[in-house]
Amino acid sequence: MRPRNIGLIAAAVLTVHLLVLWGPGDAWTQAQPDVPAEVARLDTVWISPPVAAPAPPPPAPRPVRQTRARPATPAAAAAPAPLPVPAPATDMPAPPQPDTVAAAVPDHDPTPPEAAPAQDSRPADTSPGAPHWQVRGADGQPLAAALPAAATDTPQHQTLRYRVHGWIKGLEYHAQAELSWHTEGGRYQARQSISAFLLGSLEQTSRGRIGAEGFQPERFDDRRLTRLRSATLDWEAQLAHFEPERPPAAIGPGTQDPLSVFLQLSALLEHLPALRAPGTLVEIPTLGSRSLQMWQFRVQDTDTLELPSGPLATLRLQRAPQSGDREQALLWLAPALGYAPVRIQMQESNGDHLTLTLRELP
Repeated sequence: MRPRNIGLIAAAVLTVHLLVLWGPGDAWTQAQPDVPAEVARLDTVWISPPVAAPAPPPPAPRPVRQTRARPATPAAAAAPAPLPVPAPATDMPAPPQPDTVAAAVPDHDPTPPEAAPAQDSRPADTSPGAPHWQVRGADGQPLAAALPAAATDTPQHQTLRYRVHGWIKGLEYHAQAELSWHTEGGRYQARQSISAFLLGSLEQTSRGRIGAEGFQPERFDDRRLTRLRSATLDWEAQLAHFEPERPPAAIGPGTQDPLSVFLQLSALLEHLPALRAPGTLVEIPTLGSRSLQMWQFRVQDTDTLELPSGPLATLRLQRAPQSGDREQALLWLAPALGYAPVRIQMQESNGDHLTLTLRELP
């Protein structure tokens, strides 16, 4: 039982390591009390005069009306004074102020207050300030980076197989990984899988278009055992939608997924020599199956690796850790393979580490 438990723990941690790199109506209720308050006040004003109203004779209304005008609206007595002269005005009290009351009563209609809150249809998700990819030199100044037509017109088909080796809490483990992609006719498909003992197979796929901005993913799937998470990128609306459903994320030019980001990085370095200078920083917004992050790759230096197939010249890059991450990642890209990754190494602060190494040249 004990060795099996250790194996399960190792498999789970392997999954974490690999996925870190590959991507892991009150308004109306408040207005309503004010309306009845005003109506009650008007009723009491007009109820007090009727006490004197019982004297219907024509002479009586005049004196009574004068006494009415004083208590009813002291401030407005100057204006109403000339109006009381006609006797019929005694019967007019109800029309003027009840009309204003009727004008206030419509405020109790719930339709207008509900219409206002309905306008909050989460515009924040479609924020125009979506992140976009950019390149900076060693001095921190922006560099112009535009892929030539040759970078997207040439059909490609490549399959790379890796040996996975790592240590977790003193326990050594091994696995196999494969990365393949195919480009033709302005479109691409890519697939990456990892298989390990007691873990089964994990698979990620990406498909989309290829244009002036390079790779433009339209669909990303992440299958882990029996669970599937997906992201669909709507470039017209500049939004990414997730399955299972989550709030959409704004996307900008150059946005990639955890699989297409390596294809995009390889294309940039292969066709733009200026980006290979040590210190160059390439920032690519990368969309996983649940959120978007800005992945930063810093060019470090050239190395010659001793691979199972023999020595191979490479360019070493570091992926800067995200906020809260404790994991460091290094990538070695081979010019002879179009700057495809031939070694990927990750290490945590507690000493656990993972290395993917190309088994053989394609």
